[in-house]
Amino acid sequence: MKFRVAALLGPALVVSAHAQSPSPEEVEVISLPEAAAEPVERAAPETLDEIVVTGEKLGRSLAETMSSAAIATGEDLEAAPVSTMKDVVSRYGNIVSAAGDREIAIRGVPQGGIGGEGDTVSVYLDGVALPSRAASFAGPVSAWDLERVEVLRGAQSTNQGRNSLAGSVVLESRRPTEEWDLRARAGVISRGGHDTAIAGGGPLTDTLSFRISGQDRYDPGNIHNVTRNEDDAGREDMRNGRVALAWRPEGASDYRLLYGYTQADTEFGDPLHDTSEGERTQTADVRGVEDDRTRLHSLRQAFALGDHWHVEAITGWADFDNRYVVDYDRTADDGGFSENTQTERLISQELRAYWDAGPVRGVLGAYYADGDERSGTLGRDVATAGGLVRLDGTIDARTETRTGALFAEADWDFARFWRLTAGVRVNRELSCHDAGAELDLTLTGSVPGLPLDLPIGVPLPDAASDALATLLPAFVPPDYAERDRTAFTDVLPRVALTWFATDSTTLGLSYQEGYRSGGISVSFFGGAVSAFDPETTRTVEFATRSRWLDGRLSLNTNTFYTDWRDQQVTIGETSGFETVTENAGRSHYYGLEAEMVMLLGGPLELFASAGVLRSEFDDFVNDGEDYAGNAFPYAPEHTATLGLTLKPWHRIGGQVSVQAIDDFYSDPDNDPRSRSDARVLLHARVDYQLTSRLSLAVYGRNLTDDRNEQGALVAGDRVAKRYGEARTVGALVEWSL
Repeated sequence: MKFRVAALLGPALVVSAHAQSPSPEEVEVISLPEAAAEPVERAAPETLDEIVVTGEKLGRSLAETMSSAAIATGEDLEAAPVSTMKDVVSRYGNIVSAAGDREIAIRGVPQGGIGGEGDTVSVYLDGVALPSRAASFAGPVSAWDLERVEVLRGAQSTNQGRNSLAGSVVLESRRPTEEWDLRARAGVISRGGHDTAIAGGGPLTDTLSFRISGQDRYDPGNIHNVTRNEDDAGREDMRNGRVALAWRPEGASDYRLLYGYTQADTEFGDPLHDTSEGERTQTADVRGVEDDRTRLHSLRQAFALGDHWHVEAITGWADFDNRYVVDYDRTADDGGFSENTQTERLISQELRAYWDAGPVRGVLGAYYADGDERSGTLGRDVATAGGLVRLDGTIDARTETRTGALFAEADWDFARFWRLTAGVRVNRELSCHDAGAELDLTLTGSVPGLPLDLPIGVPLPDAASDALATLLPAFVPPDYAERDRTAFTDVLPRVALTWFATDSTTLGLSYQEGYRSGGISVSFFGGAVSAFDPETTRTVEFATRSRWLDGRLSLNTNTFYTDWRDQQVTIGETSGFETVTENAGRSHYYGLEAEMVMLLGGPLELFASAGVLRSEFDDFVNDGEDYAGNAFPYAPEHTATLGLTLKPWHRIGGQVSVQAIDDFYSDPDNDPRSRSDARVLLHARVDYQLTSRLSLAVYGRNLTDDRNEQGALVAGDRVAKRYGEARTVGALVEWSL
């Protein structure tokens, strides 16, 4: 995959927290090259193609935008051995796959945050933000039939609002066109997996076009459960479908409508493994299973108002359902199990008005979202107090969030070769949180120091359970019912100065603020309530964009420094259930990202990406333990990828890449047991055109079979490991109309 990297310096402060994407009109700015009808030798273009970054609303080219961004086009995705969003974005500098391939971390900040509540990386599909868990791994994040993938490193809060403190990922599926096309593939994957997919569409009438796509992909993984004698404990089973309609009514040439519906049904194993029986093994006596369903509606409309104005409306509806069954102690012992459920509903509406008049162009807009998230845990025979007490019961929580925002951004070419970009977002968020627990206790033996004579082996009456929880809170959790509300208003500025030094060199300096909203934290066990405020980041970034060798080589860099204040951190043992969130931290991080693409001549293209990162907690005390001076979790100091792409040439095409990731910790306490060793991953794909319509591809990921550890969860003397993908090879037969 070519590393089309930009860096958007412009304070694109616009875009909603949950509606991020170009209008149907803007989409036409970039068209993907059609596959050749016959396999022919193609000479490399004289210069690299120009690409527009759609993650920022003003649609600047890579040479004009200074935020640290990387772009993979549809052509790039087809050439690379990638199957998901994670495979694509984790190849760029300062981005790593984390927590057993269940999330990504950008500049040392995981998607779910280092601590606290809410996400730090937003993911948009066709203009609408995906719900939290769907965005990290469980939703429609397949690379099949995508038109492009963009990742923006660094705070995008001014641009996109909530859940974008660390960055953003933008996924765009292929659009309906006025030309008929159809393609399909069938493939096999290591260890008995499969991958089948189909996509196509065309015109229904002179004004209406459609596109459909679907995929069924199953990878059993490489985790063996020695207790249950199962080889698919690390499985990934994904089924995705999309339908899209594009309408341009007759007699209204200035109006465009694009509607999309996406559904994903997925199943996964447990990502945490008790490896007491060896690497890539687990011993749980209960089969870990996670079932997820995501449904997403996107409606985008655009129309012109005269010569200088046009308006866009983006309407989104997202629905996510999750069920997760896990062995409570993750061992062969009968320690009980829990069944967890989560639902999330989000309705969003964004309006934008664009203007372009001489040296000034910009956007004004408004955004509103209404979200409802519910979670529940049903525990059965859960051992606690060293096995002396067993818990049965439920713990439920609900959070309702309403977000409103006004935003504006403008580019002003105030002098020859100079541009000033300024923007601001005013964000208002209201949140209501409810949580409660109803637990039944059963004693399995005498509890030391208990001044009561309680029955053994039968559920205790509610009064006795409450008394036991009061007398020995360290042994057993009490019932609770808590409710609270919060309201926060945040003003998020962004400003940038761009100098077009030469026709091939651009320099930029920017300042932007990021935020993650405040809220209410209730400990899972015990019901301890903690209100916390928003956290903020302030980032200064210097960017360079340059082309060399008559436009055949592109080199882009971003150097950044971020100060993180009022940091939301988790207080308590991170592997336990009695934690709360507080604004008890302050930290900083800084580094460099560089991206290079070079046309070598003929069909060969060289690409490289590198990241340097330094992160440090300045102030963070957790239950008396001082973390000051510790590095962030999932923050390797060095990351790099080097690759070579062979474009179709004498029926052959392909790509090979090597990815190096430095060692890192997976917990803020920097416990050596949570440290993952440095690793090198080798990926490759080779395509052969059998006929004008039929091709064969073979590919492999992690071909050296690196152990690929991604941290561990440390709980006392026990360590549960997380792994990334093992060596995986596959073969595909692909057909196109």
